[in-house]
Amino acid sequence: MNGPEHYDAAEAALVAMTDRPQAERRALMATAGVHALLAIAAAVGLNDTVTGLPLPDRDAWQAVAGLHPAPRPQPEGGEPR
Repeated sequence: MNGPEHYDAAEAALVAMTDRPQAERRALMATAGVHALLAIAAAVGLNDTVTGLPLPDRDAWQAVAGLHPAPRPQPEGGEPR
């Protein structure tokens, strides 16, 4: 799993918390935290203070967290939560 995939997994875990029992929400929050931390580590590890992120990596980050996010799959039966 790469950094943008970890970022996306963190967001998905947070979205999945809706209408869940408290124990499941806690587990999903912990999962989101781990994925977020790994996303940060990946971004920092790739970043060069002189030239920034390599272009393919920058594009991947922009696709998941930037101004033009990649389309997200719709849940069964309708609108996203």
